[in-house]
Amino acid sequence: MAQQNVYVMFKGALKLGVPFLDGYKGDPHYVIVLDDTKGGAFAIVTNVKSDSSLTGPAGYHVLYAWNPYFDHPMVADLVKLPAGLNQSGLPKLDYVHDPRLVDLPSMRPITLDTATGHNDINALVNGMLQLDMSAAPVDYLYPGKSGDDMRRGWKPVKNVTVYGFGFLFEPEPDGLHETHMNQGNPKPQPGSRVRDHSSENGTFQDGAVIVEVDGRFQALFVAFQTQLVPTDNRGWPIPGLSHPILG
Repeated sequence: MAQQNVYVMFKGALKLGVPFLDGYKGDPHYVIVLDDTKGGAFAIVTNVKSDSSLTGPAGYHVLYAWNPYFDHPMVADLVKLPAGLNQSGLPKLDYVHDPRLVDLPSMRPITLDTATGHNDINALVNGMLQLDMSAAPVDYLYPGKSGDDMRRGWKPVKNVTVYGFGFLFEPEPDGLHETHMNQGNPKPQPGSRVRDHSSENGTFQDGAVIVEVDGRFQALFVAFQTQLVPTDNRGWPIPGLSHPILG
């Protein structure tokens, strides 16, 4: 069963990068704030932490693959697409069934260092977005499920175009989430502590964050340690064949 809302891509100029830092009480998301083409803001969130602890403390680490020289054939299509929300005519990403997109066996856990932000997923995205971390931060109000959270963001030093793939926020479509692999989620066994994400399974609906700076493209792909590959033509794990991405 695939996602119920519409798979989209948002293309926009970067306004602010908001890493997930110590003391924040809301969702563990890195927030990428873009110009919504109407003078407002559009938020792309990417997970920096998993909700699973099955494999101990390291089980909270998301898996990532970063391609600093992304040259997939879709790049030519991305350049042609208009700024703003694209719901048709966009490339549809699939980590499993498009072998040119991402090398799944190369994915590795990445830490989340909320105190210093060095050598972790915050630092990786900060660098992709060309943020000026030496400048004074800008206040950003993050409206999380557990209440609003005042966070700190930084502006880029260059013109940065961001392409976010995922699913629109509901009920207000002022951002997108699920910017990670959206297939291979097993149905948890009764009594398991793993949250059931199997309703998110589908093919050619995976999320990602792609960044363009000075004509060069970079891509960040995120998955979870609980997700299994390969998947069938519905995006579900294949009994007796599928295994964790880490093998």
